[in-house]
Amino acid sequence: MTTATHPRPTVSPIWPVPIYQADFPEAAAYNVALAELILLQQAAQEQPVILPGGLDARKSSEDILTWEHPAVTWLRGHIMGAVTAMATDMLGDAAQHITARPIAEGWAVTYAEGASLLPHTHHSTSIAGVYYIDPGTTDSGQDPGFLQLLDPRPGAVARDSSSGVIRIQPVAGRMVAFPGWLNHQVRATASKERLRICVAFNVSFTAPGGMA
Repeated sequence: MTTATHPRPTVSPIWPVPIYQADFPEAAAYNVALAELILLQQAAQEQPVILPGGLDARKSSEDILTWEHPAVTWLRGHIMGAVTAMATDMLGDAAQHITARPIAEGWAVTYAEGASLLPHTHHSTSIAGVYYIDPGTTDSGQDPGFLQLLDPRPGAVARDSSSGVIRIQPVAGRMVAFPGWLNHQVRATASKERLRICVAFNVSFTAPGGMA
């Protein structure tokens, strides 16, 4: 007589959301040059471009990552490093077969005092992200200017079913990347002394079977 065996109960983390975060210690000199380039470009704009969904958040042209400058080349390299890490986490061994397209778009955003960005997604891209050049002044007690990553599960509004909002502090030289479909927002900055300056980016890739 054979005794049937049953698998032990398990709890598995299904559909985890990969979040990339890195701080680059060599960033200071590059950040000075990037801030200078961005502010010059915005000053040359005939009309200020307000970021859609943003409150007093000013946007540069979307070709910043094509500019010919050593600081931009440095930034592009780190963005592709983030994309490689994210693709490997999301696709495993299949990541080596990915065909990466050139960075679709990258743009600078400057936030003055009180500027913020409403919840939104970058639904048409594979990976979205931000690189902080100058966080402005911050008060960690109020989360000013923090990037907030929102729980993507529709039912997570129920009590105790969500781990809550993930808050990431803007720090000079910090890069954050996440799936383009992840809902996120930016808290209002409290900076009164200088602008908060960052570069946002979208990267798309295709994988075997047409995954994008």
